Amino acid sequence: MKVFFALFMIFFTIPVLATQYQVKYVATGLGMDLLTADMVIDMTNTDYTIQTNSVAKGILSLFIHNKTAFYTKGKIEGSRLTVLESSMKNTDGKKTDKTIWNFDEKQGFIDYQSVLIHLMRLQKNGTQAIRVTDGKRDMLITLTDEGQRNLTQIHPNLSGEGQAYSVRIKITGGKKSGWFFKRIQEEKISPMWLYMQKEENGHSLVLSTFDTGVIGQLYIIRKEFKNEKNQSKN
Repeated sequence: MKVFFALFMIFFTIPVLATQYQVKYVATGLGMDLLTADMVIDMTNTDYTIQTNSVAKGILSLFIHNKTAFYTKGKIEGSRLTVLESSMKNTDGKKTDKTIWNFDEKQGFIDYQSVLIHLMRLQKNGTQAIRVTDGKRDMLITLTDEGQRNLTQIHPNLSGEGQAYSVRIKITGGKKSGWFFKRIQEEKISPMWLYMQKEENGHSLVLSTFDTGVIGQLYIIRKEFKNEKNQSKN
């Protein structure tokens, strides 16, 4: 996605605001830690990269890969995101599989990690619809702003106010099977919930919850967070 400026020389004199976020998430269920994920986000006003390394354990490792590494590189233009690179490496024991997705054929779609960038930048009211693909299925993810919530009442390890979003996922193409996707599309169950909290440089995801039906309520909570802001001149 190209960014146009009225004056060519201005582009080379405006400093780009670069921020790096380092975040650690832990997924818990049945009173146990089931997954840890370390994420590094590098973002300017025109582009972003995300690297996430996760490790599953316990009963959750029966449903997902033991170790997964995601990498995403994309461009930002206003509220529009364009994925330039997207890959996933799964490791189970000694076996490792790597998948690379080509988004040239999926214009208007983003990957899972880019949804987080969208959340950090989206308008905080109304309903947001995002088209997402994971290579196997195309989805329409609907995020509905449910207003401010007291996070302490949602989870004892959190404090302060946060923005709540209910999430519904509709499969629009490709594979429709999979326990998560079958369950998330059932309108009779509670939707997935996301909670964002305002930070110095924007908003950050602090909690995600989902009723798995298998291990009860799954909580993905932010355990560590820090950001560094730098100005780099073009």
